Amino acid sequence: MQRSVFTYGPQRLLKMCKSRSEISQLHTLMIKIGLDIVPFPSSKLLASCVMVDFEYARSIFQRIENPNLFMCTTMLRGYSLLEIPEISEAVGLFNSIRLRGLSLDQFTFIATLKSCLRRSKVGDEIHGAAVRSGCDLFLNVRNMLISFYSSCGMIQQSHKVFDEMINRRDVVSWGALIAGYVEFRQPAKALDLFVAMQSELKSSSTSTTVAVSVLQASAELTDHSLGESIHGYCGKVGLVSDRNIASSLITTYSNSGRMDSAHKIFRETNPRDVVVWNCIVDGYARSGELEQSLNLLQQMESEAGLTPNAATLVGLLVACASSGNLTLGRHIHSRITAEMETNDTILGTALIDMYSKCGHIDKATEIFDKMCTRDVKSWTAMIAGFGTNGRPKAALELFHQMEEEEQNTKPNAVTFLAALNACSHGGLVAAARECLRRMVDVYGLRPRIEHYGCVVDVLVRSGMVREGYELIENLPPNERRDPLLWRSLLSGCRLHGDVELAELARRKLIEVDGQLPTDEILMSATYTSAGKLPEPAVVDMFSGRFVGVSSVWVDPTFPIGSHIEHTETGRTRSHYEL
Repeated sequence: MQRSVFTYGPQRLLKMCKSRSEISQLHTLMIKIGLDIVPFPSSKLLASCVMVDFEYARSIFQRIENPNLFMCTTMLRGYSLLEIPEISEAVGLFNSIRLRGLSLDQFTFIATLKSCLRRSKVGDEIHGAAVRSGCDLFLNVRNMLISFYSSCGMIQQSHKVFDEMINRRDVVSWGALIAGYVEFRQPAKALDLFVAMQSELKSSSTSTTVAVSVLQASAELTDHSLGESIHGYCGKVGLVSDRNIASSLITTYSNSGRMDSAHKIFRETNPRDVVVWNCIVDGYARSGELEQSLNLLQQMESEAGLTPNAATLVGLLVACASSGNLTLGRHIHSRITAEMETNDTILGTALIDMYSKCGHIDKATEIFDKMCTRDVKSWTAMIAGFGTNGRPKAALELFHQMEEEEQNTKPNAVTFLAALNACSHGGLVAAARECLRRMVDVYGLRPRIEHYGCVVDVLVRSGMVREGYELIENLPPNERRDPLLWRSLLSGCRLHGDVELAELARRKLIEVDGQLPTDEILMSATYTSAGKLPEPAVVDMFSGRFVGVSSVWVDPTFPIGSHIEHTETGRTRSHYEL
């Protein structure tokens, strides 16, 4: 063995190591012959450990007196691969490198940014250090900054970095920004960028990653012709045979209800892996064809010889939750208990969601309590379950428990949305305000329209319509123009008969969303709630009648109800107005 170390070198032997025990044996031998204090073989040992067992790599790193830049960057790359991020440790290591005066390179910045995804305040500091060191001029650092800001929901900052890269953008740059807009729920903008990319780069320049993002955008828009166009484009550039593209195409057609086209792609894909099978099973399940979905599941096992994984059954559980099919959900639960790892976090979360949406919140709680490990999605599903099942106080108690108990699992934007929804359902004004404050001040998350909508809703439901209006007016200009907020305010005015504020909300809605019948009906109902007649302007835009007012003439010589005649104008001239 000693001869092998000298003959082939530790680097070649490390490539053969696939487990911690094998790496540990080689490490022991390196210590015995003194190679552990030589920088090059030590660096290679650390790089191999990071990929196999991060804790073992950490123990090796802690024993190195003066680790070089490569070793530090290797550890930062290890932090970026962890399922549960250790952001404070990664940032601490990055700062220690700077304090030691080591010259940072592009790889150090990329690894650090990957380790701190979704933490905007940390990212700003790293971005500043990259600018001062000159490493921001590297294309791959710029691309990583676009991805980083997108992950933080700071899509405008991502676009700013992208715009500064004129004449230096590649497919990765475009792909990172397109993926950011898809994640930010702006599929139309993502597709516009894809068209612009074709103009700036060669028409055939694309990648599997970009194509998948564009297909996701078209799936959200549920535009049949658009999905077909992208399908044709993928065929033109030779990507249609890629299984990732095939999976995305199946999902795109499934989301638009075109299961015949989705099944055609499925049949033409060969060989099919578990992911492709999962997409078609999930597609039929979401389309409400649960029987066909179960038939495909049986074919997957009997004909293809593939074992369904957690993702396969998660798709079925989501379909059960959406359709309220508790019987099938229980059957899948029994199968999971009999055949799979009962402590699987993803499956546990899907079961919590299914039972919650089917109204069995106690069963969801039982599953949650038995989970050995919980991630942010598990906590969020349980909080949302309490909120939608009329237990807002329990939802908030669980939210606070998550903050106290889970040091490495921080609530994200979806978690806060679930908590705010619970506040809205329960009329908990103070709790909603506190949630919004902690979201910004404590966790550095940027609220979206949905978050503000919940707070406006709970304010107006509680009679605090003026406070709801002030909240909307204090938002940034782009968010202030969202019709969801003004419609929520108008609905609150209807409940409490605030005609003056309702008129203002109606004018804003006409300005940002046009004149819609639903808004006119809400406006008329507000007048009714306040005991007033509608203004002449509040008329049905199609027939010219007053919305919400139905007038009839009752002949006084006949018993009431024996002779009823509608007036021509709709204005009342009778003793009775219904």
